[in-house]
Amino acid sequence: MDRDCAAARAFFPRGLKQPETGFHFSVDALLLACFAGPGAARCAVDLGTGSGVVGLGLLLNSGSERLHVTGLELNPEMIASARQNIALLGLTERFSLVHCNVREVRRAHPEPEFADLVVCNPPYRQPGRGRRSPDAGRDVARFEAEAEIADFLAAAAFLVKNRGRVCFIGLPERLPEFFADAARLRLEPKRLRCVHGHAAKPARLVLVECVKNGRPGLALEPPLILYDAEGHWQQDALDFCPYATCNARRK
Repeated sequence: MDRDCAAARAFFPRGLKQPETGFHFSVDALLLACFAGPGAARCAVDLGTGSGVVGLGLLLNSGSERLHVTGLELNPEMIASARQNIALLGLTERFSLVHCNVREVRRAHPEPEFADLVVCNPPYRQPGRGRRSPDAGRDVARFEAEAEIADFLAAAAFLVKNRGRVCFIGLPERLPEFFADAARLRLEPKRLRCVHGHAAKPARLVLVECVKNGRPGLALEPPLILYDAEGHWQQDALDFCPYATCNARRK
């Protein structure tokens, strides 16, 4: 590994390429990468990979050089940015990109049940709820314009192996339908962690891990509190997600 590549990895996620217009990744992606963790996975899929942040986080967090990530993405500009980021971090041999809508995953990637792990930071706002963006790329990334959460779950169920893991991040208010769709697809919820901006505020996000054809048994993990009363990142949150130091305000 050359010095530029080593420096880029140490600096991650700062310095990543993103389209000038369109959706830019946020802390959601970093939290998901740390929640999922590569574990013993050798083959992972990142649905809606965007500029590649979640998949890159998995690779950099992996203690094994054997892990390979496949990123599926609809937006060509995002794919171009992801390709630049993969090269920047020296991970070209370990991160592949597929241009497709998750609704067409059976055509674009016809091999079923090949992944040990599937991760997804989907558009989790329903059309008509929340302020729309004049930028089409940003809008598609935030709202279910091209695919719904059920479509992302169906793609995950198709791609993940029996007993493989599926990790999503989303809004707490979408949990009832998420669980209903997951049950239909034989994705059994095993871990759930609520993410709060502040201790006294309701959860703003939720992280969920499912296991394909897993046995019933859901572990509710301690809440993840991001900020203290003064708006600084909590040390526990930084311990959970060291990548978030790029956004951390110092005391």
